[in-house]
Amino acid sequence: MVKAAIGILGLVFLGGCTVGYTVDVRNDTAQPIGVALMRGSGSGQPGTLAVERLGPGSRGRVSRFGLSDDLKVYVEVDAQGNPGTPPQMDLKPGLTVVRVTQDADLPTGKMHMTRVEE
Repeated sequence: MVKAAIGILGLVFLGGCTVGYTVDVRNDTAQPIGVALMRGSGSGQPGTLAVERLGPGSRGRVSRFGLSDDLKVYVEVDAQGNPGTPPQMDLKPGLTVVRVTQDADLPTGKMHMTRVEE
């Protein structure tokens, strides 16, 4: 009887699961970039969850844990002089590895972000 009650309580607490997101970013551009984990919302107003700045040719991680599993989370990268819209990529909980590049490897080239399979 006690075990059953503990099991039911465990299921109640699991209803609001939390998850974490980590993005491993490879900055293959010739300039510093800003990397942001963003929360999408139904109101259309995104919210910043975590931000990191990475130097040219460097690699770093941006993480946020303890988020509700029903949130839409995406990563966005940008740099000074980027002529286009900052690239964005939807994320799933866990680790995502991405590579950031620019056209013609120039600071004024359009930025691109691609998922890397490890």
